Amino acid sequence: MVASTIHFVDCIPAVGPQKWNSGNWDPRKNTIDGADAGELLGPVRYEQLLKQRNVAVEYDKYFNEYPTAIARKFNLEREIPEETVEALLIELLEAPIRKDISSYMSSLIGRPLEAFDIYLEDLSEDASASQLDEKVTAMFQDEQEFQNKLPEVLCGLGYTDEDAAFLGTRINVEIARGAGHAMRPGIPEYHAWLRTNRLDDRLGWDGFDTAMHELGHNLEQLISTHFVPRPLLRNVPNTACTEAFAFLYQNKAKEVVGIQVEDEELSFAIASVEGLLAACQIAGPSLVELYTWRWLYENADATADQLRDKMIAIADEVWNKYFADYFGEDPYHILTAYQHMIGYPLYLADYTIGHVISHQIKSHVRGKDLATETKRICSIGRLTPDLWMNRAVGNSISGSQLIEDAAAGLQRINPK
Repeated sequence: MVASTIHFVDCIPAVGPQKWNSGNWDPRKNTIDGADAGELLGPVRYEQLLKQRNVAVEYDKYFNEYPTAIARKFNLEREIPEETVEALLIELLEAPIRKDISSYMSSLIGRPLEAFDIYLEDLSEDASASQLDEKVTAMFQDEQEFQNKLPEVLCGLGYTDEDAAFLGTRINVEIARGAGHAMRPGIPEYHAWLRTNRLDDRLGWDGFDTAMHELGHNLEQLISTHFVPRPLLRNVPNTACTEAFAFLYQNKAKEVVGIQVEDEELSFAIASVEGLLAACQIAGPSLVELYTWRWLYENADATADQLRDKMIAIADEVWNKYFADYFGEDPYHILTAYQHMIGYPLYLADYTIGHVISHQIKSHVRGKDLATETKRICSIGRLTPDLWMNRAVGNSISGSQLIEDAAAGLQRINPK
């Protein structure tokens, strides 16, 4: 059997990863070590997405004001209208500065950009992967040592001894079976949970980098549990707001392991460009997911094969409109690849909004104390997102700050 050159996300051999991970799998020919790999897995992934749609439809009958999963996600949970979020995603993807950024990225790696280069977001060259691993291991041999040293980490990030001890001793760290995760305390008496990954014999940079992302979540969770004006205001407006602090603290990972920032202006410039790259990378899949769910509600009898074909067609359309000019053709349909689309429907836009909010907060706290501002902002409580943002930074959620700072940042990094 020979696979088509069109690559579905689920176009993998049905024999399972234990076989094709250990051999040389050629996805274009569907061979493993030169031999026929056999039957492909088929549209199983899209069968799961149809099940998510079917469950959502069962819920619809109980929500007269929010009669679809889309309405519930945007208006009830996120509290930002669907049209507003869509416009924000498109604003980022249509930013003219993306052309110059892609040219700069191409010059950095010495070749034309390809589809998978949408994941190239780290433009700094301060340490290699092995050096980063060594830096982490010197401070945290494993997840338990990371947990034990959390008060010390927080002190280094500017928290008072009292706040560092209070927050740092209320986070339990463990290794996840899958992706990293953060769980807020259900009541003030409980601790927050931080889950990350590790190498066989040590925590390593990847595990630490993920842990710093989750730490940002945990700090928001604990502060918005213990320091809000009243119990009914516990939490933040939506998931995007907590993602903002996750990204903010993840950006502090290198500083925590001793890689000091020598030029604050240059560091902010690089972070601004990287922030726009990260936001655009996830904005594409966010649009694909939204457009797919609209189609699902319009096509109640769709089969898994039809859903797959439509989702890939949507991904092609979004890619050709917003990415092809910079990254060329995408034979892999990368924009459909996120497993969040299956496990956490309509979640992806929270990452994009989170990048935008994170940058607005990052821009706001320049010249201010990060710890003080984190505690102030996360203590605001669960207001509407727009009111929360105005109290946090004095402006509504907008992509313009990120786009403008990325343009200025590129000029600082690569003056012409």
